Amino acid sequence: MLVNVWDVAGVKIIEELGLPAAATASAAISASLGYDDNEAIGRDLMLASVARIAGAVDIPVTADLEAGYGPSIEDAIATARGAIEVGAVGLNFEDSAHKGTSALYDAGLQAERIKAIRRTGEELGVPLVINARTDVFFRTELPDDEKFRESVRRAAIYLEAGADCIYVLGPTDEDVIARLVKAIPAPLNMLALPDAPPIARMAELGVKRISFGPRPMRLAMKAFREAAQRVRDLGTFP
Repeated sequence: MLVNVWDVAGVKIIEELGLPAAATASAAISASLGYDDNEAIGRDLMLASVARIAGAVDIPVTADLEAGYGPSIEDAIATARGAIEVGAVGLNFEDSAHKGTSALYDAGLQAERIKAIRRTGEELGVPLVINARTDVFFRTELPDDEKFRESVRRAAIYLEAGADCIYVLGPTDEDVIARLVKAIPAPLNMLALPDAPPIARMAELGVKRISFGPRPMRLAMKAFREAAQRVRDLGTFP
């Protein structure tokens, strides 16, 4: 389980609690710096944020680096190299092509980009853990059965290209999650969503990796908002 962080204070808490690894959330980092999600922050500023987080702790940190901040193989290489240089040991790498639309990268091109990330890690002596995310369920408007088949198809292509695990974003139905576990021959990452099965149940279904995305930040900001409202309305601080 990866309780996603967005700053140094958060990752230090993760380490102090004895959790074995930390993960960043791109949406949370972007929001904290005043950017919209979906790569508006750009590669350099995202990597600078990851550098501060990874450099503050001894536990391994995996970075959410969205779709690599550009469509080309060269963009994927630059992002992978940057991740290693700032101290990350893994990355999320998604196949959403045009943010705010249902467009995904061609699976073949995405596979070539994954291969490039794998080669970059090997060349630099850091075996990056590639968590290949497919956004078929999240972005497209296909019928549910087609979403399932296309997610499994893309997962197979990404694994062949060198991905270590597959992140299918969006499904919350227990039956669909169980079917994905059986159909994808690699560790499956799922996002803990309010209408998804409980974490313990997802583990029973065979999910190997569970992340929380920007929700930890939203929880913290909710507490901050309530405290600030109390100052405004009552003149006290909880």
